[in-house]
Amino acid sequence: MPQSETINLKYKIKFDGGDADQHRLEAYPAAQSLEGLTWALGLTLHFGVTGDVRGRGNLSRSAKIFISPPRRGSVLNDLNILVQENPFLVATVGAYTVGTVTPYINGLLKYTFKQALGEGGEFPTGAKRLLRKLNGDDLDKLVTRIEPPLTRAHAVIGKTADKITFKSKRTDIAELNHDTKAYLDAKLTDAFETIDTNVTSFNVLTGNGRLYDPETEGTAAFSLSSSPREGTKSTMIASMEQFASGRRGTIRFVVQRVETVEHRLKKFVVASAEEIPSSDWVDGIDPMRVAR
Repeated sequence: MPQSETINLKYKIKFDGGDADQHRLEAYPAAQSLEGLTWALGLTLHFGVTGDVRGRGNLSRSAKIFISPPRRGSVLNDLNILVQENPFLVATVGAYTVGTVTPYINGLLKYTFKQALGEGGEFPTGAKRLLRKLNGDDLDKLVTRIEPPLTRAHAVIGKTADKITFKSKRTDIAELNHDTKAYLDAKLTDAFETIDTNVTSFNVLTGNGRLYDPETEGTAAFSLSSSPREGTKSTMIASMEQFASGRRGTIRFVVQRVETVEHRLKKFVVASAEEIPSSDWVDGIDPMRVAR
């Protein structure tokens, strides 16, 4: 990868709290954290420069990550990412320059990491136009793929440090802390509950999507269970299509919650979805097809 053909993006990983404030970290959890963070970073970069979602195997040589040792007197690592020109990258950013590649890579990292860490949010302002060119379904897959390595990246949290910040010169990419650790460590509850609501997005291939959560009055992530009731997928697709057409699209879900120990919702796991029977309609109005 000749230097003349690459763009060098510089980042910092900083550990704070606990032993880190004494300029040291326990070696094993620190190594786990760096491995998890750099693997999540590698998967995201691979997608950014190739458009391909990968979970294992060799990653593209068009993006290489180099890490520098901690600076003397601090627990701060420098990362250098060398991004090489290639057809997919140029087609996405429009021109292979620092001014196009930098906001695109930073925006992609910030968006996917925040989604995986449970902080949500829209595309970063400076990267919206570029990120909208990417396949939305593949972006959803990528977020799911980087959750396991980001879980490993939290190995130091609560053991030898309290916080990890990952940033470029002008952009805060992500912060890993006790809250994000709890989000990724969320567990499936035993109880099933029934929710009447609508699907706002659904990826049939991955089984992931979002639905309106009446409790929070916002959307929440969901995944299909390993063996959903027959007809669940088609009913959810119908709900999404009705909602997109300006109707309520309300159907009946049976779900389990995936929650942190503080009962913060991470997502729903959908066991079944079906149209609400006419006997439960209010004033004889079909909640699936009535206008919003």
